[in-house]
Amino acid sequence: MIAAFLIAVFLIQGYDGKAVEDNCDTSRFSKCYNIYPDEMRHEKFLPTEKNVEKYCPVLLEMASCFQDFTDECKHMNDGLFGVYTFDVEFVKELCNKQSVLRYYYLQNAECYQRMEPEFSQCRDNGLKTYNSYIDSIDYKDDSEEKYHQSCLTSAYGLACSISAIESTCGGTAFRAFFEMEKLKDSVVFTKYFCSHIDFDKEVESGFFRNIEIPENRRSAFYEVLNYLKDQLNTNDRK
Repeated sequence: MIAAFLIAVFLIQGYDGKAVEDNCDTSRFSKCYNIYPDEMRHEKFLPTEKNVEKYCPVLLEMASCFQDFTDECKHMNDGLFGVYTFDVEFVKELCNKQSVLRYYYLQNAECYQRMEPEFSQCRDNGLKTYNSYIDSIDYKDDSEEKYHQSCLTSAYGLACSISAIESTCGGTAFRAFFEMEKLKDSVVFTKYFCSHIDFDKEVESGFFRNIEIPENRRSAFYEVLNYLKDQLNTNDRK
């Protein structure tokens, strides 16, 4: 689950005293989040068929807690609940034994695990590439939120990781991983960051045009970027 401490900050800032009366304060969030298994809070944790069987009962309990939290408290802060999904849909899909997507996701779990060093490298390279880019264009982001940096580094990390899966684990593994990632807070939050900048420009003529992408990863890399673009453009039309 991404940036849990940020959620708490939003809750504190957004609700104040009224929240306590309506049972939508930080303690409500903490109650749900504390159900989350400690082992799964590490960013390097990846589900497997074995550990999913072990953790799904408690994960579904957590998802139900967050779903109730969202349903009862959304009216108090549409901005917050429009950003955070609390991974509810991801958990439901992961724990649905009838799901074809879950089947292929877990079938390729070992390959995903072997890719963890590559995922870490993608995250590191995202920040390095961003810093080089802003130096080259003499750009300075003075905003407190750092939307520009957060958008581009997270979008790069996502596209880099998913394109690496396709080139190493194959098309089915790539598709299953990508579809599951779309259900996570990490992707929802990336879209939130990117909605505050001109993402189309960065894809077409800015940040991403300055990146050398291996030919065997280019198609998947840009599929991820185009997905983000389409999502942002769809939201703009609403």
